[in-house]
Amino acid sequence: MSVSLGSGTTGEFIEKEFESLDLKDKRLNQGAKIILHTLQTKLGSCIRRLFSGFQEARQAYDFF
Repeated sequence: MSVSLGSGTTGEFIEKEFESLDLKDKRLNQGAKIILHTLQTKLGSCIRRLFSGFQEARQAYDFF
């Protein structure tokens, strides 16, 4: 499900807003964008409920 933010989707918005994100590791940069996209699509939910599996939730906790 894509949320419309102006003229684009959530994914496009995050890519544009965070295109200069530099966490010194491409995997961290991509992970941050995935977490932000997930947070945006399910506002108000806790991290454990945002992700379908334990591993994904654990990676989000580890990121923060």
